[in-house]
Amino acid sequence: MPHRAVAQVAAVGALRRRAGPCVREDDREVDENDPGRRAAARAAEAAERARELAERRRAMTGSTGSGPDDVRQALQRAAEATDHARVALDRAITGHERAAQSHEAAAEAHDRAAERGVGDPDEHRRRAAEHRREAVADRAAAAADERRGAAPPEDAPAPQA
Repeated sequence: MPHRAVAQVAAVGALRRRAGPCVREDDREVDENDPGRRAAARAAEAAERARELAERRRAMTGSTGSGPDDVRQALQRAAEATDHARVALDRAITGHERAAQSHEAAAEAHDRAAERGVGDPDEHRRRAAEHRREAVADRAAAAADERRGAAPPEDAPAPQA
């Protein structure tokens, strides 16, 4: 029996699929590019994956061994997992880059406030410096993720089939 949260996420995904790409909420259009909608889509994908895994576990119970079909399915699933991991890594890199841009924008806003004498200029300068440090950290995290996602060296052993 799947966890209750998985069932709730699946219900959200089902509602989303029935609603189509653009629905009305509070008399305003909400499109597919809305971060909440994208998060709901990822949650629905995760719920679907959890259902697939549960089904595989049930199918494997009582199994006596692997046959050619099992090997083919395992290779297919490994390829799918690699694709999913690449997409997740790309999303993480994009998230780090967007966070860095947001920190830079916040730092600039604090700089402008300090220049104009709004509030406490020293506090604005301190906060601007803090945001710039966070932007550097986010860019470093994006770079680390990019290195992690780089292709393996040519002399790396090939995966066994």
